[in-house]
Formats: sequence, C-alpha cells, structure tokens
Amino acid sequence: MLFPDVFYKEYPLESFVVFHNITEIFSIIVSFSIFGLGYSSYSQSRNTQTYFLSIGFLVIGLIDFMHTLGYKGMPDFVTPNTGNKSTQFWLISRFVTALVFILAIYVKPNRRYSAFRANLYVVFSFLLVGFVYNLVIFNSHLIPDTYVHGVGLTPFKKNAELVIMFMLVVAIILYSFSKSLHSDKQKQYFLGAFIICFFSELVFAVYTSVFDVFNVLGHVFKVVAFQLIYRAVFVSAINEPYEKLIHSNVLLSKEIQENEEYAKLIKKSLKEKENLIGEIFHRTKNSMELVRSLLMIQSSDFPDDQNIRTIVENTSLKIQTMSLVHDHLYQNKDLSEIQVSDYLLSLTEMVKSMFPNLGKGVEIQLEANQGVLLLDTAVPLGLIFTELLSNSLKYAFKDVTNAKISIKFRIDGDRSHFEYKDNGIGLPASYDTTNHKKLGLSLLKIMAEKQMGGNLKIDGSQGFSMQFDFPNNLYKKRV
Repeated sequence: MLFPDVFYKEYPLESFVVFHNITEIFSIIVSFSIFGLGYSSYSQSRNTQTYFLSIGFLVIGLIDFMHTLGYKGMPDFVTPNTGNKSTQFWLISRFVTALVFILAIYVKPNRRYSAFRANLYVVFSFLLVGFVYNLVIFNSHLIPDTYVHGVGLTPFKKNAELVIMFMLVVAIILYSFSKSLHSDKQKQYFLGAFIICFFSELVFAVYTSVFDVFNVLGHVFKVVAFQLIYRAVFVSAINEPYEKLIHSNVLLSKEIQENEEYAKLIKKSLKEKENLIGEIFHRTKNSMELVRSLLMIQSSDFPDDQNIRTIVENTSLKIQTMSLVHDHLYQNKDLSEIQVSDYLLSLTEMVKSMFPNLGKGVEIQLEANQGVLLLDTAVPLGLIFTELLSNSLKYAFKDVTNAKISIKFRIDGDRSHFEYKDNGIGLPASYDTTNHKKLGLSLLKIMAEKQMGGNLKIDGSQGFSMQFDFPNNLYKKRV
C-alpha cells in the first residue's frame, strides 16, 4: 500500500459506528424519499420507469436499514452482529441497486399499469425483503462468508464487488445511449451517481477492517451517489411535470393572446359588416321610396285615368310596406329580425295616412304580443296586413256605422297566429272563398300558403275575417 502510515487508518469502534449510522440513515431516508416520490406521483405523472425505481429503492432502503441494525458495534439485531452479517446485507443491497438500475432502463416510462397491478409490486418488494431477512439472519450459512475478522474480505466478497462494478459499467453504457429518459439533466444525474457508486464499490473491495478509512470513503461515496439519484428521480417525478406545465402555460398564454387579437379583428370586421348591412338596408329603403315617387310622378300625367291611379296606389302601398321593413331593420340592433308589435303598428299608421278620409271613424284594435320575425317572414306578413287593412278601409264600411277592425297576432312556440276581423259588409254571397279570382286575395293566398308555408281560412259571411297561422322556423337568420 502506498504511504500506509499517512493514508491508512482504523477508527475507534464508537466513533465509526456514529459515522456509519449517520451516513446509512441518510441513505435510508433518501431511499424512502425516492419511494414516496415515485409511488405518490404515479397517479398524476404515470411515469412507470420512475415508479419501478421507487419500488426498487423501497427494497434497497429496507435492506440498508437491516445492514445498519446488523453492523458490528450496534445492539444485536435478532442474532449476534458481526462484520460478516452486515457485509452480507450490504452486498445484497448493492447487487439489488445495480440490478434495479439496469432493469429500469428497459421499463417504458409511458406504459400504464392498473392500480391493483401497481400495488402488487409493493407486495412483492416486501416479500423479497422478508426473504433476504430470513436468509441472512437465520440461514447465513447458505451464503458464502464475505468477511473474516482479523483476515478481512473473502475472495467471494471481492469477486462479488467486481460483478457489481461490472453491472454498474453496463448501467453507465445503457444510460449513456438511452432515449427513454426525460432530459439530459436527468441522464447526467444518473451517470454521475453510477460513476461514484463504481468508486464506492472499488474501495469496498479492498478494505481489511470494517472500521478503516476505506469504509469511511466508501460510505461518503454512497451518500453523494444517493443524493444524485434522488435528484434524478426528483427531476423525473416533480420537476419535469412542473416544467412541462409551465411550458404548456406559456404556450397557452401565447395562444390566448393570439385568440384575443383574432377576436378583436373579428369584432372589427363584424362591426364593419353590420354597418355595411345597415347602410344597404337604408339605401334599399331610399331606393324603394325613389321608385314609389317616380310612379306617383308618372301617374300625375293621367289625372283622369282612375285605373292607373288605383294601380299606382296599390303598388305604392306595397313598396312602402317593404320599405318599412328595411327601415325597422336599419334602426334595430339585430339586422336580421324586427319586433312584430312595432312593425304592425307602423303599418297601421302608414295605411291610415294613405287613406285619411276613409280611415275617419274606424276603430282599429291591434293586439300583438312581444316577439320577433325574420326579414323573410316580415315582408310577406306586412304585404298581407296592408292588403287587408287597405281593402277594409276602402270597401268594407260604406253603409256601416260604428266601424271596427280587430287585429290579433301572437307567437306560440314555433308557430305564429294572425287573426284579422272587420264588421263591414263582408264578401258577396256568391263569392267562392276557395277560388280567389281577385288579384289582391290571390296574391294574399299565394304569399300565405306558398311563400310562408301557412294555413289560411277566410270567412266573409258576417263582415270579413281571416285566420292565418305559419311556422317561425321556415327561414334561418342570415346576419
């Protein structure tokens, strides 16, 4: 031995046992901490490789605990404590450590086990520890001696340490080329731990006393190696998921920010389109009013032709009806539907203003509940309404006193109900309500049944009455 008087030293039993207990208790705590981390985090991380390592370190921690209790200088652990007894526990623990590391690299991190199957590994680990306990405590004769007092290590112990060192070299090679580890940082921790474990086994292969400096150096190496192993498992079980979570949060924040910017662009575009559609409604109304004005101007060239004036009046009424729909849409926040009650009231006032002399003395009762109609339904309903109201004012009350017109509209679920009555002269007795020859009633029937998909009933025996119901969902919103 090189400089034996300077380097080699044996320590007093009391001092070494204190040092030994401190280092071993630290290693045991680390082993149980690794088990606690891997076992408790498995339900969230689902990292089977870390879970396998945690089960392995449960076995290692329990065997190291028996090694500590069985060390020479400690109170007897069931049977008398000897250097051979503690060394046998040590050798088995180091062999299990190297074997766990080699097997762990072949365990796929993303492989899933059921809770029952996962707990079976815990049960198996306790059975294995029980077997080791029984073997070393009660059947140590089945294991070759590892240490002889006054002589030192046996050839079996030295050869066993060489086997463990070889297994650690294999682990170093496997982990160097493995792609199943989470990160380079985790790989560096494992490789550093294996290298230090290798030197720890090297010094444990040459000591001559269980209290000498080589034992001290070997235990120091073991403490450092276990610290690195804990960091490697901690990175996998705790740090890595949190780093992934932080990375996901960063990506999510970036995506939220992008979505907010897209939402602003969409809102801006939608506002521009709403303004554009509103302007289109406004211009459509103005265009219709222009056509109506042109018709009125043209009809003024034929002041004595009553037929032309009647045609122009009817056409003007229909144009104003359609124009009024666009006027309501333009003023409404929703550009696809209008309030029925407001619309019918506006139509009533419009018709009365067109026939001021005829509308005098006629009581018009309008009942309409709150509800909305789409543009495609409101236009034909308005045309039907103005046709009926204008006909009543013009023809129904020539010889009638106390003239009344009753208009009711309600929305019931997915259907609308419209009822119109007047107490005028009604229809001629010879009039066939099923065969409408007059243009006004013919258009009314076409719009009611064909365009609006409704059911129409007309009765002209006692005044005039019409009942009309139609579906609300025949058309879809366009804006």
